[in-house]
Amino acid sequence: MGVTIDERLARLDALAAERGISLERDVPLAPMTTLRVGGPADRIASPETVDDLFDLLALTAEASVPAFLLGKGSDLVVADAGIRGLVIRVRAAGISVAGTTVHAEAGASMTALAKRSAREGLAGFDWAISIPGTFGGAVWANAGAHDGEMAQVLGSVEVFDPHDGRRRTLRPAECGFGYRDSRFKHGPEVVLGGTIELEPGDPATITALIDEHQARRRATQPLADQNAGSVFRNPPGDHAGRLVEAAGLKGHRIGTAQVSTLHANFIVTDRGTARAGDVRAVGDHVRGIVAERFGVELQYEIEFVGDWPGAPA
Repeated sequence: MGVTIDERLARLDALAAERGISLERDVPLAPMTTLRVGGPADRIASPETVDDLFDLLALTAEASVPAFLLGKGSDLVVADAGIRGLVIRVRAAGISVAGTTVHAEAGASMTALAKRSAREGLAGFDWAISIPGTFGGAVWANAGAHDGEMAQVLGSVEVFDPHDGRRRTLRPAECGFGYRDSRFKHGPEVVLGGTIELEPGDPATITALIDEHQARRRATQPLADQNAGSVFRNPPGDHAGRLVEAAGLKGHRIGTAQVSTLHANFIVTDRGTARAGDVRAVGDHVRGIVAERFGVELQYEIEFVGDWPGAPA
């Protein structure tokens, strides 16, 4: 019989105590996500530096406890039962600039990176103002908007490899980037930070582009509502939102979640009572109807994480 998750957590607690690392227990995750859904984390820690993040990842590898990295809580749906193991809320958010190279730690806000690049007169990253998450999450997902994406600007990625407990630096060609995809979605490596390579530009022009992107988002997306960003990837040659709207599903509700009436590729939730199970039920219903009417199998862009019913232990 294998070692249970509770036994591994006990081992994690002992190792953390030995090394003076503070872990919180049974912390609700809903307030830490943009959808405001989800149950508790068995354990949670909030490293402020990349070295502290590295130490926590090494600790979980030694204790054989699963680790989940949480940035700003966008683009994901945490299960109502929560997340087993250790949730690492990444707070290492340093940004530095050298010439046309910008270095960012994993927890750096994409919004802050876009604004810093504009102030420094660095062009090619204005689109990132529309990415609500962190640098680490953006690399992980090859996030993009307004015809830009991480693969176009990334210079290098620093990762933690749990197989040997070491840090290593990867080139963009090694990252397996695809549409909203990377090698990090399919393997155990964790993004610690990295660099982006930009071009000289006029700060006023870049700032004007950022303002334009923000105005467009405010006009077309339900930013005042609890949401996790685009729910589905755009299928080749089409837009997921167009298909969902054409299927007559704007405003479709199940329990505490519904398809946004402003943008059909968003699911929004009720304040104070939202349930992750309702979000998934709405998404699965939308996928079924769109497949039935148009023969298109929509793929989720948001990630369902944690202890979902029927998921492997």
